[in-house]
Amino acid sequence: MPSFLIRKTTQLVFAFFVLVVISALPHLIVQMRPDFPKYFNTVQQQLSLLTSSHPLTYYNATAGENRLLLPDLQPFIQETLVIFSSALLCSSIAALLYAFLFYRAGAKIRSVLTQTARLLEMIPDLFWIIFSQFIIVILFKTTGFDQIEVAGGFSDSIRFLPILTLSLTTVFFFIKWLTGRIQEEQHASYLELARAKGIHSSRLFWQHLMPNLFYRFYLFFRTNIITILSSLVVIEYTFNVQGLFRFILINQDFSILLVLLLLIYLPFFILDTVAELCIPRSWKGEIS
Repeated sequence: MPSFLIRKTTQLVFAFFVLVVISALPHLIVQMRPDFPKYFNTVQQQLSLLTSSHPLTYYNATAGENRLLLPDLQPFIQETLVIFSSALLCSSIAALLYAFLFYRAGAKIRSVLTQTARLLEMIPDLFWIIFSQFIIVILFKTTGFDQIEVAGGFSDSIRFLPILTLSLTTVFFFIKWLTGRIQEEQHASYLELARAKGIHSSRLFWQHLMPNLFYRFYLFFRTNIITILSSLVVIEYTFNVQGLFRFILINQDFSILLVLLLLIYLPFFILDTVAELCIPRSWKGEIS
């Protein structure tokens, strides 16, 4: 345990320093030339933000004054968190159901499912954004149903289409990984033993195969979180969602960028720490 705490503390300190360096990168290039003195000065300013006891402020252009960052940032964080977590839940459930269908299907149906998922995965995120808005417009013209907004406003939140779009951009990502692991694991010794005992295929999938893939799926998700967040940035900007990424695009300040990076990193660091403590060592040994 002491070595674990030392390792995680060192990792956290190093990650903070890396985030500070990244948040200062926009000041590295000035007029198409590197400006190292200005860059190192920005790094020092960002480090002082982490060690300062003064509350963070930002300039609110609408109010025309400096305001406290964290109270004003709370509704934007909430909006992004609702969209991200809801889309993640929807895409995970859909991917699991698809994977179960794939597991139970025969060779021909598996081939069709694989080709279909591969084709849909190649569709860019922007297509799903335009396509979802197009469907809502057609729905309004044909039925008069106007309860689904195609874009948000400063005081109006929009959630349905951003959640739907982010779910579509991630579900095929998850499906590709799950179907690939199923094909790898379907003849594993623990599954063959369970089949020999007469365990039903549905029980094999949910009680034997999925628990053994859980930790590997977590590692896959952690590695590719940047891809998912980049899709969320595009979605928030296109749908005019009043979320965290929209806030940083409107208020382009280096202190806000640093806070944004910390808010993204810290939850995953905590989750990763809990996972290392709770996940059985035997699962980790299989991964390595």
